[in-house]
Amino acid sequence: MKDDERKSRLHIHLGGLIILIIIVLILFKVDIVSKVQSRQFQKNVTYVEEQAKTFWQNTIWNPIKTKLGNWFVETTNTEIKKIQDNFTKNILKTTDTGEEKIQN
Repeated sequence: MKDDERKSRLHIHLGGLIILIIIVLILFKVDIVSKVQSRQFQKNVTYVEEQAKTFWQNTIWNPIKTKLGNWFVETTNTEIKKIQDNFTKNILKTTDTGEEKIQN
């Protein structure tokens, strides 16, 4: 079977779902503004925000930062060492050729 034949017939996007929820709340005369501005709702939003930040920091960001940080430091140190060595070689070359020209 083709993929087109397997697609579900009911496909609701998240935006459409949110609009439907708002319409239902309006039909049942729920005051959305007072609910959103209430202390309890704000506490819930703050709690979810803090939990999301904690999850992001502990589970995703810190392991990535540690692995990438070590790699970045090692790579940077080796490349800086190469640049310093090349700079030293070039300075010695110009110094050697400068002395030879003076002596000749």
